[in-house]
Amino acid sequence: MNWVLVLDEPSSDPTARVGGLPLALRLCLDAQAGGASAIVVAADAAARSALDDPRLRIPISTEAAPSARRVRVPASFVVHRALFRLIADEDDRAPNPLLERDLSRSAPSSDTPWAFAPMDVRDTHSRREAESALFRSLRKPQDGWTSRYLNRYISLAISRILVRTPLAPNQISIGILGVGLAGAWLATRGTYTALLGAAALFQAQSVLDGCDGEVSRITHRGSRTGEWLDTIGDDLTNYGFFAGAGIGLYRQTGSLPYLLAAGVVVSCGFIASGLEYRYLIKIGSGDLLKYPLSQAQGSGPFSFIAPLFKRDTFVFLTLIAALLGALGPMLLIFALGAIGILIGVVRTELRLAREVRT
Repeated sequence: MNWVLVLDEPSSDPTARVGGLPLALRLCLDAQAGGASAIVVAADAAARSALDDPRLRIPISTEAAPSARRVRVPASFVVHRALFRLIADEDDRAPNPLLERDLSRSAPSSDTPWAFAPMDVRDTHSRREAESALFRSLRKPQDGWTSRYLNRYISLAISRILVRTPLAPNQISIGILGVGLAGAWLATRGTYTALLGAAALFQAQSVLDGCDGEVSRITHRGSRTGEWLDTIGDDLTNYGFFAGAGIGLYRQTGSLPYLLAAGVVVSCGFIASGLEYRYLIKIGSGDLLKYPLSQAQGSGPFSFIAPLFKRDTFVFLTLIAALLGALGPMLLIFALGAIGILIGVVRTELRLAREVRT
């Protein structure tokens, strides 16, 4: 059933920016993402001046169709980005849905990750509180422990600065890739200092890797190109670092196993990535989280060490290993992990093929 967002009179300036967007525009973009079919705003409302934006693709009018469900909210509010969808789904399931809702009196359920009640942005203090709540809500339930307790704190702080700049998420992605490739080149030097510096850049890339996605989500500038830049950038950084580390360790020690281990990591990674990319192209996405590898995990011969190979964790462990001068042994362990991941991807592909046949 169609529903429309009705922007009521704000208590403060609806063009004030929170998280890189004017308040009124943020509400409309959140509503659009939540399934709204139109925006209703008074012809003389101050909010209207903030809505001239190419990201807003649904029509704007001064009155709603009589049969349309209406969700009302003052144009100076900030709400959790999932709230519109939650309310729409709830009304779709209800036998007698309300014709009109006041969103300022609603809130996401406690099951919604990092939920917060709607907030009226009236002054500098409430604007800071609303922005903090918005950025906290960007955290992901699937984050590993390193991201949850370390990386996200840093990336969210950086993203709060980035949304105030002209930088687009895709430009941020390219810059993040540059950090990762610089670490890969430094690793080829092979000395303790070079490997430690390379591992520090690898960790920096892992932290910054959250920023492009955070900026794109909070400013509604996500794109298919951005998904692919993020996915390919992470993979190139991973393979580049381990290839560089293998070359550097071999140059310094003359030990062939380091070079072979790097070759295993890179070759297994490229094969696994190729299979994953084929699936993503088929479903029209560049988001690696949509690859159903998790359904095939838990039963392979290397499943007991699978948690170590969640990206945020293995990058942080790489930094610790470099600090302790133990990057060589860690590289050998990661070679085993790369084999395990490839086995998991192949098992997933076989399962998907069986499902197609049946």
